[in-house]
Amino acid sequence: MFERTTAVAGWLSILIILLTSSPGNAQVRSFNTGWKFTAVEFASSEKVDSFRRLGINWSDQFLIEQTNETEGIQAMDTAIDKQWSALKDRQWYPVSLPHTAFPEPLVIVKPREGVAYYQKKFEVAPAWKGKRLTIVFEGAMQVMQVWINGKYMGRFTGGYLPFEVDFTDVARYGAENMVLVKLNNKANPVVPPGKPVGKMDFIYYSGIYRDVWLHIRNPLHISSSITANKIAGGGIFVTYPTVAKEQATVEVQTHLENNSDQPQTFFIEQAIIDKSGKSVAIEKSTPYSLSAGAENHYLQQLTVLRPSLWHPDHPYLYHLRTRIFRGKEMVDEQITQIGIRSFDISAQKGLLINGEPFRIAGTNRHQNYPYIGNAISDQASYRDAWLIKAAGMNAVRAAHYPPDPSFMDAADELGILIINCIPGWQYFNKNPAFEDNVMRDIRQMVRRDRNHPSVVLWEVSLNETYPSAAFRCRQAEVARSEWRGGKNFFTSGDSYFTKACYDVPYDDWNGDPGARNNTTYPDHAFLIREYGDYEFGGGNSTSRQLRSTGEAGLLAQAWNLQWSHNKNRKIYPRALGDLNWAFYDGLAGVVVGIEGWGVADIFRIPKYSYYMYKSQQPLALNPMLPFASGPMVFIASNWNSQSDPSKVVVYSNCEEVSLYLNDKLIATQKPDHGPETEHNDYSPQGHGFDGGNASNLLHPPFTFSINGFVPGTLKAIGLAGGKPVTDYSISTPGKPAKIQLEAGINGKPFQAGGDMIFVYAHITDEKGQLLWDTHQPVNISITGDARLLSPATVDAEAGIATFIVQSGESKNAIIVQATAGGLKSQPFLLKASGK
Repeated sequence: MFERTTAVAGWLSILIILLTSSPGNAQVRSFNTGWKFTAVEFASSEKVDSFRRLGINWSDQFLIEQTNETEGIQAMDTAIDKQWSALKDRQWYPVSLPHTAFPEPLVIVKPREGVAYYQKKFEVAPAWKGKRLTIVFEGAMQVMQVWINGKYMGRFTGGYLPFEVDFTDVARYGAENMVLVKLNNKANPVVPPGKPVGKMDFIYYSGIYRDVWLHIRNPLHISSSITANKIAGGGIFVTYPTVAKEQATVEVQTHLENNSDQPQTFFIEQAIIDKSGKSVAIEKSTPYSLSAGAENHYLQQLTVLRPSLWHPDHPYLYHLRTRIFRGKEMVDEQITQIGIRSFDISAQKGLLINGEPFRIAGTNRHQNYPYIGNAISDQASYRDAWLIKAAGMNAVRAAHYPPDPSFMDAADELGILIINCIPGWQYFNKNPAFEDNVMRDIRQMVRRDRNHPSVVLWEVSLNETYPSAAFRCRQAEVARSEWRGGKNFFTSGDSYFTKACYDVPYDDWNGDPGARNNTTYPDHAFLIREYGDYEFGGGNSTSRQLRSTGEAGLLAQAWNLQWSHNKNRKIYPRALGDLNWAFYDGLAGVVVGIEGWGVADIFRIPKYSYYMYKSQQPLALNPMLPFASGPMVFIASNWNSQSDPSKVVVYSNCEEVSLYLNDKLIATQKPDHGPETEHNDYSPQGHGFDGGNASNLLHPPFTFSINGFVPGTLKAIGLAGGKPVTDYSISTPGKPAKIQLEAGINGKPFQAGGDMIFVYAHITDEKGQLLWDTHQPVNISITGDARLLSPATVDAEAGIATFIVQSGESKNAIIVQATAGGLKSQPFLLKASGK
């Protein structure tokens, strides 16, 4: 976004020093609280098919629309009195941001659409007179009008990228000010993605669903990379002309604006600060002069000796501190999180990071939560990233839009490569306004995210849309024009047998499982951007399995993903790697019901396939990423009467695994090493998990055979060097006896101030074993400064009922308790820490 400052683990004390600004310096303040909200939902007489599904054929996935449609805007009422007249009888509700205007049920039949209104009253200090005052919206869905103090400030379109409203000229100093926002979340034909939500494979949702910030800048200040609107410029732009273990060159371009009526003389100081707070490189410019009302770019180079390089396996981050001095007075300061690294890509060597080969093994992610859609906290975004990294994955394709800035920050910190995507899905409008907005989105995406070390590819194509080659080439050219220098920048996109101008095309594929290739760009490296879903039955893919489908369904999904991933890895290095579809279950306007394509469900609970991927993590412990490395073992079974004892699948990265049943050794085995075969769907006592189709995996599974089902406890012990290093047990469930509560911390403690977290109510037997076949209603109650964002009563799915709890402003303890039938949990302490 707008060079937002972020804090990472271990940096808090350093950042407090760095961000302490004198009263004269620029300031950035959260603008998320104190809002009021009302909305008008659109009525529809359209008949809704509550059972609609996609078909089973390969072609059924393509719902591509090619249109030439105008926006059809009626005369807009920009006068504030007309807005208030329309709202005079409506009730307003206090809200904090991020916020969903139209919350949804768990299963969405018809996504809600309408117009939402937000208003906020705020004070403007007299000391701010003479400064530049702006409000930055990180994301709002998706056509927005803004009034401040009764003055119409403009119309802003697009739901996934930021925009900034300058209200300097209408501010009331030392008095109350008021901002009014009007939002329409209905699909707009000239605003990408543009497609009606009922035909979409995801959902737009609604509201001001990302953070909002108040910026107070001195007349001489560092500009915004977005609103400066400079090609390959604006704000701060960091590149790395040379990167080596011995030394690296860091080049910093800073764009300054002088909004005063006098010339300004100043100098720029750049400092690169390591995790201990030490400055490892400092560069101070000679004095510059900037005329009244002028702007200019300034270039500086810093040399870092023996740098700690950023890499997915050791994601070291520095902070670049940019200060603007007018004499001895510091008039602006900005902190930019950076990672020193280089990318090179070729068909011969694949992806090189800092000169070393690296294979992509990743996933795709949609950003939504159940009920509240896209309006999730920064901490929730971090937890999403953490769980992906914990699964042994190293890359995420941000399908099909730029993600929240907090997710980008988390990727930098955790070492996740990002394939950044513009908004788009199976829709192309030949209207020039749509085409212009596509190019605007490309520019804004690059300007927002160019300093993130995690971005390896810039996906500038409209997903599965296939406009002309000339249009695709224009997309790539626009993206490249936004980059400085010829290094570390690679575009990507769909080719599908039409050659355009992407640096890294995606695979050309006609639906045959395992037949991944790109023949359109024979001399290019390519990326397998989605696999493991549609090729196994279209909209009824055997990979689409909810947790409630039980052991056989979850094994079917895991088998499909293992089989495909194993095939894909043979094509390396020309295929840089592969990205499964997808990490989390999702919701789509085009179908009814939860799409069970994820390796974790929509509540972020892992399925068996999650552990298949996690078993690919290194056996050796990585101190920088202990949660994504080290020995692991997992039994992919519920071990009940429905289990298939002839194929007990164990995922592990160990050299050997010993399997016990009721403390009796079944066998000690090495990983599966059978032959590769054609694909057949998994079925109990039938196809799948045949001991083969794993020779290309880093760590194949272990498939054991037991002579008949016997109730009790299965225990797997992972061995390395002949010694036990880890273990896992699963027992046949007994009768319901307990409710055990757990919070989905996932690397980020629950925080005060609007954080939201999943709370899981596990229905277990007396020994604490989850009852997989339990689906009874569970009720939850909360005591303390928090509220529920989910219903208070939900049905358990496969023994777990999931709730969403949002923190209030206080750091006091929150007590959670759950009941189900005659069962009652112990009080569960959910403490919200300070930010």
